[in-house]
Amino acid sequence: MQLVRVRFHPTGETAQAAAGVDLLEAGRLAGVSITSPCGGKGICGKCRLIVRHGEVSDVTEAEREALTEAQLALGERLACQTRALGDVEVELLQAQPVRVRKDISEAHVRPFKMNPRVKQWQACADPPTVEDQRSDLLRLWEAAGLGQGDCRALLPVLDRLPSVLRSSGYRVRGTMLDDLLVEVEPLDDAREPLGAAVDVGSTTVVAYLVNLLTGELLATASTLNPQSAYGADVISRIQYTMEQPEGLRILRTETVGAINRLIADALTEVGADIQQLYEVAVVGNTAIHHLLLGLDPRHIAQAPYVPVVSQPLTLYASDVGIAAHAGGQVFVLPLVAGFVGADTVAVMTAADICKRGPTLAVDIGTNGEIVLWSGERLLCASTAAGPAFEGARISQGMYAAPGAISRVDVVDGDLQVHTIDDRPARGICGSALFDITAALLSTGALGINGRLAENGDGLPADIAARLSGEGTDRRILLAHADTVEHGEAIYLTQRDIREVQLAKGALRAGVETLLEEADLAADDLEAVLLAGAFGNHIRPESAVAMGILPQIPLDRIRAVGNAAGVGAVLALCSEQERELACELARTAEHIELAGSSGFQSKFMETMLFA
Repeated sequence: MQLVRVRFHPTGETAQAAAGVDLLEAGRLAGVSITSPCGGKGICGKCRLIVRHGEVSDVTEAEREALTEAQLALGERLACQTRALGDVEVELLQAQPVRVRKDISEAHVRPFKMNPRVKQWQACADPPTVEDQRSDLLRLWEAAGLGQGDCRALLPVLDRLPSVLRSSGYRVRGTMLDDLLVEVEPLDDAREPLGAAVDVGSTTVVAYLVNLLTGELLATASTLNPQSAYGADVISRIQYTMEQPEGLRILRTETVGAINRLIADALTEVGADIQQLYEVAVVGNTAIHHLLLGLDPRHIAQAPYVPVVSQPLTLYASDVGIAAHAGGQVFVLPLVAGFVGADTVAVMTAADICKRGPTLAVDIGTNGEIVLWSGERLLCASTAAGPAFEGARISQGMYAAPGAISRVDVVDGDLQVHTIDDRPARGICGSALFDITAALLSTGALGINGRLAENGDGLPADIAARLSGEGTDRRILLAHADTVEHGEAIYLTQRDIREVQLAKGALRAGVETLLEEADLAADDLEAVLLAGAFGNHIRPESAVAMGILPQIPLDRIRAVGNAAGVGAVLALCSEQERELACELARTAEHIELAGSSGFQSKFMETMLFA
């Protein structure tokens, strides 16, 4: 079998694989993240790179559809369509770091009772004598005031116990995980116990390092979810596990590896080590939950959408593959249904939603989760919003990174475009889609039916000049070529607007379905909570103007940041909050939207930008 080497620039990573390997797979083998929302099917055109040297396969029809002749002449190819026939040197076109915006603000964490499973105590015991021959563990147990009952301890702790007691003069600090002794240290050298709350999203993964004595958030580390290389949405990833014999193992390994790297980075930042990490609380949607645990997710993707398990799980970290203290454990929050997962439960927990008046909570993203507390019933649903809001199905869309168009205003009759870090424009990220849509609606350049104006009659002259193309090729210019990093003008196309319509319609139809089920009108809502990093960066006025949210006073709409991450932190720090999460999961009524005639009719109505 002939082996070839594929080297990626500017990162320098190299993959060695059998001749004929596609460059997307070579990137995965090298640990290089290449955006591939369609999962490598040649549909999205996002896995572009440049082949600098080496023999590769001929250009495919999919590439001719996605790339211009000028791009092909420069050596641009689609990674998923290009096979390495010999040693190859390629240049990545996605080298800018992605901006993962999931920090937790103190303003987003409500008061709670600190009561973690991990607790510490200190003891000063009398040394043994001929008259007092109690065992070391019993001596320690009684000195700590734990009585004379059963003493549960890890075997490695018992192995170290004699030397630790005697070297410390019998002055020690013990660490308990529930009723299990997991660590004993000399009192003068004892370290504070740490925990990690991990939010595994479809697009990003974030880990929060927490002091389990005080609840203080010590460090945050985040990254793109490496599963994104296998598809932007969870259905693509589930399909990958079904089509590839090693697919489930690969995706699990990718997820666990990302979590371990983030925790290690957070520990390094505060000068701590892995033996201080005693517990990890994890949230994610149902598919992510199964992929993390190595559970077959295929039955989630087909009716009746049944998960393997929905109850909360407490597992040894070593069994999950997460690096932690030898006795460390992982708590996985409960699920509600096949597409309403632990992340939604965490959002409900963070909001303590049942203590409020009628409240709607919406997590706008690839999977649009919706929660409605009517004052009497707790309803939830998930809509197939798709990855458009993450920029994945937008022709020049991208993740949030320096140079991404993130905000658009109408100033003096023209569009004013803002980019992340004020860098030259590179593409459009999801939060800008709300502003662009609202801006075009307000100027008349976009009709409520989702069609760009056929001519410039009645439009501001500068905006009319931005329109070009006919029919489905109609488009509006956002950034001129001379202001764009790669020298290619950035447009929002009629096809892009169609993707936004589909995503917007699905989410709004879900909201209307829940309101109808609860016999509420939009004006009955006391609050609308926008959860997730994405919800934290969209402007309420744009969301209402484009119709993704009902027409309600803007002062009732509030961004609550990464509420799923906050819920994970609460579950890590408090047994009462953990029980609240479990109770909310048991109480929640899942409203299945798939196949619902009411939802389908509402979807057709809410696709209008009104």
